[in-house]
Formats: sequence, C-alpha cells, structure tokens
Amino acid sequence: MAPTTPATRSLQIFIDSKAFTIGDTDQEAASLLRLAGRDPKIFDLFLVKKNDVEEKLKDDEIINLRDAERFVSRQHVRFTIDGESFRTYDDDQTAADLLRLAGVDPAGYDLARVGAAASFPDEEIVTIVEGDEFVTAKHVGGVA
Repeated sequence: MAPTTPATRSLQIFIDSKAFTIGDTDQEAASLLRLAGRDPKIFDLFLVKKNDVEEKLKDDEIINLRDAERFVSRQHVRFTIDGESFRTYDDDQTAADLLRLAGVDPAGYDLARVGAAASFPDEEIVTIVEGDEFVTAKHVGGVA
C-alpha cells in the first residue's frame, strides 16, 4: 500500500487588494511581502482586521492564514519639518496634525512645503511624499 499524503488545501488571500492562491497555510510575514513583490527591508505587512483596523506584523512572525484574509503593505514616508526628520505610514495628514507633530501649536503657526508659494490652512489634508521638506512660520499678527 502506498503512503498517503495529506490533501493540500488552497486558500485565497489578498495583499494590497490583489488575490493570491496559496497552499501553505502558515507563512512568515516577510514571505507574504515577497509573494506580493514587496521587499521586506522596505515594506511592512499589516493584517486588515474587523472594521478595517490594521495590525502590524513582524517580518519573522508566522501567520496561520485563513481564506479571504486581507493584508496591506506599507512603506514609511520620510520627511522633515524645520530640518527635523520624521517618518510615518500615514501619507496624508492635516496641516494642523503635522504642526503638532513638530511640537508647535497650530493656532500660532503655519505649515508650508519648501518651495511652495503658500502655506496650508490648518485643516487641509497634506499629501506627504518621500523626502518632503516642510517649514513652520509664526503667524504674523496685524497692527492695532
């Protein structure tokens, strides 16, 4: 009698909205990033949980995969404000949030992208790209 091999069960998972069919149901996060064509040295993997809450996974973390599970890859965006370096996964934030990140009060300061003609209103969503440089400027008060 020939030895029996366990039946392989295929799962479909999604990484960055792209479907992948896999047979190995336990894999490291770094392996899933490579499957999606992402370099684990540059990108991090997040499990998308209930209500679209994202949980960051460590590269060497073994994940017991389930059918239709969703993941996203994210890359840190690096930028400066007044010469101080910052990095974030969130590449769109309000100007006020970026001012607070730099440790200044949005009520007294404006945020501008270096080389831009105007500053951002506090509630404007600022799209941050790799290497962006921002500066803060104290509000100039009128003369009474």
